[in-house]
Amino acid sequence: MGKKFPSLNCRQLDRRLRELGCEPLRTAGSHRHYSNPFRPARLITFAWHSGDVPRGIIADICDDLGLTRDDFYSGKF
Repeated sequence: MGKKFPSLNCRQLDRRLRELGCEPLRTAGSHRHYSNPFRPARLITFAWHSGDVPRGIIADICDDLGLTRDDFYSGKF
């Protein structure tokens, strides 16, 4: 069975994205859009709600960034 990664709330995800070099670009309703320093043609977008961001959304963000989930959570960048 695969490794289970911790869930993050929106503030934690925002902090991690900024640590990786993503910058907030705009807000549309409850959705936040960030720049992608690794793949500039792809934006990072997620809904800002209370509670945790679903792990599937975080996995999609990792794919968009071109990072493994291990790299995303490890803080190597």
